[in-house]
Amino acid sequence: MYFDSAATSFPKPKKVIKGVEEVLVNKFGSYNRSSDTELGDLIYLTRKKIADFFNIRFANSIVFTQNATESLNIVINGVLAEGDEVITTATEHNSVIRPLLKLSKERNLKVHFVECNNRGFIDQNKIIELINDHTKLVIVNQGSNVTGAIQEINKVSEIVSNLSNSYLLVDISQTAGHINVDNQVLKADFLAFTGHKGLMGIQGIGGLYINPEILISPLKVGGTGVLSELLVQPHGTPIHYEAGTPNIPGISSLFWSIDFINEAGLNNIEEEMFTKNKYLHEELLKRDSVELYSDPNAIGITAFNIDNLVPSRTAHFLLENFDITTRSGLMCAPFIHEFLNNGPFGCVRVSFSHFTSYEEIDYLLTAIDKIIKESKKNSNINIPTEYELPSIYTWEEDINE
Repeated sequence: MYFDSAATSFPKPKKVIKGVEEVLVNKFGSYNRSSDTELGDLIYLTRKKIADFFNIRFANSIVFTQNATESLNIVINGVLAEGDEVITTATEHNSVIRPLLKLSKERNLKVHFVECNNRGFIDQNKIIELINDHTKLVIVNQGSNVTGAIQEINKVSEIVSNLSNSYLLVDISQTAGHINVDNQVLKADFLAFTGHKGLMGIQGIGGLYINPEILISPLKVGGTGVLSELLVQPHGTPIHYEAGTPNIPGISSLFWSIDFINEAGLNNIEEEMFTKNKYLHEELLKRDSVELYSDPNAIGITAFNIDNLVPSRTAHFLLENFDITTRSGLMCAPFIHEFLNNGPFGCVRVSFSHFTSYEEIDYLLTAIDKIIKESKKNSNINIPTEYELPSIYTWEEDINE
């Protein structure tokens, strides 16, 4: 039984599987590199669907990438120059933290991390307090991959949109496909997303919205299939950022998955996900041995621990004894756990998709009850005490050791 859709959603819609199979079986050639114009149409039409899905004006503002990590790296490496200031949050994924801290040394960046509360929520006023004339980039994870907290950043986006030299990058990896992401409201300069989570595409495909008024340095350069006489990367979005052969099966999966979401109704998916997550949350609250780190949310994420068990053991028992797949640990987001007070080992994360049933949730609850019953017998053995979490307050010391 699968409860790890925040990592990769499963199962995939049948029309996605059928659509990818059709591309692999019946199509040939490479985009911009053969006479197969249908592939070109597929890629453009997918850009158009994604642009419409996020209420973005121009389809060519959508750049296809390998994943959200590549999208985030394109912006972070392409925007930030020597001595720039960045504001971000304690809820960020390592795909933001690691490139930022790498550049903090290489380009002498000044990086500010805004703390969160014990459910992963950010007070956007704390971001606003840090914005100044030297702020080049504000980065916010719209939906926490650890707790499912969905951030309110309307005031932040309004302020940044009125600053000529500051940009807003929003990581929508967990929210895309679960809630309505309307960039006419959000006003982000950059949206980084992945295709294999809530968008229900396959792995290895992601994307990036780039404000058409902004030209940044590409992360990689190379073949584009056109303008081969140029010895520099051609300008213009998306070609400036899409060197190399594109992932056509991955792109096609988004072509079909967005159709599926639109047919099911995004509002229906959001309501259903929230209702199921609330049910799980309320049931877990009845168990005294369970500590929750999440509030009910439409992302379908619930983070928790069981008393006397490190999360890896809980996840092990769920898998080995009940065939339930979950995730445990820090979830590639090390700073948030300082504020959830579950360090140094993190938590167990269960996450479901649009297809998860109440029967599956009840089976999960039964399994948790059995683990709780056996928890004293299975309590932790030989837990190391020297291991510590990284902190938003001491990260500069940590990376200089």
